[in-house]
Amino acid sequence: MSELHLRRGIKFAAGVFLIAAGMQAMAHYQFYVADTLMDERRRAVIEAMKSYVLVPRLGTTMWTLHCMFSLSFAVLLILAGTAYWWMAKDMPAQRLRPLATASAWLCLAATLLMAGAYPVVHTVLILLLAGLGFSWSAWGSRFSGDP
Repeated sequence: MSELHLRRGIKFAAGVFLIAAGMQAMAHYQFYVADTLMDERRRAVIEAMKSYVLVPRLGTTMWTLHCMFSLSFAVLLILAGTAYWWMAKDMPAQRLRPLATASAWLCLAATLLMAGAYPVVHTVLILLLAGLGFSWSAWGSRFSGDP
């Protein structure tokens, strides 16, 4: 397997994570921060979620929990994308292949789990594209004829 092939696959997956992070951050702003798109039904759902208090001492409501998960998803995508990018750039090639293999299995298994349990299209696509990038990196040379 060529080292360049290995590094490109991991950088592709890292790029998927980083692009998805930007998209998630924009979606978070659009759906949770900006008031311009809120109709009456949406305001009613938000008010219902705000009225369901999870931790009274801290004022944590179902709405704050929901917003936290949305923003946390963007932050974790940024962290994963940045970490994989640096690893693809600086890590020795003999350590990258096991990383790509484990990451491929994890992302592809998570794709199946999310598609079956919580079929949210953008999350399933993020995991699938990253898993394909890791798969191409780990196993692609076996099919492309690289030494």
